[in-house]
Amino acid sequence: MVEVTNETNVAAPVEAVWAVLADFDRLAGWAQEIDHSCQLSERSEGVGTERRVQVKSNVVLERVTVWQPEEKLAYEIVGLPNVVSRVVNEWTLTAEGDRTRLALTAQVEPGPKPPMKLVARLLAKQMGSVNQRLLRDLAVAATRAVEAAPPEATGNQRS
Repeated sequence: MVEVTNETNVAAPVEAVWAVLADFDRLAGWAQEIDHSCQLSERSEGVGTERRVQVKSNVVLERVTVWQPEEKLAYEIVGLPNVVSRVVNEWTLTAEGDRTRLALTAQVEPGPKPPMKLVARLLAKQMGSVNQRLLRDLAVAATRAVEAAPPEATGNQRS
């Protein structure tokens, strides 16, 4: 398996970051390079939740495999070339006071033939670039959500 991890520090509490991330079918609302996303499953949260994601003419299905509120969200990406046997994105959130440490790891399992290992490395590298932009976009969305919240919702009451 090939893994690529990107990290960032978000100026928002873990609850705010999770709220954006866990609104699973709304990915296109905050991720700039996503053209369209929609829910495919009856579930809107938890393991088994599915969404359809479109970037230009490419369409994939993302199926949640790990759902640990305010800690971890992972989903398998289905619909990529069959030279890889499995692709997973895993988000990890760590509370650091009123900030959040956010990591996104792409895990790419190559197919059984030796040339597929090279393809897996190339795909993981490409996903790392995309994931860096997803981290940036999520940080912006979560920060904006906190700034837009009424003071009593964030605990920052004014006197």
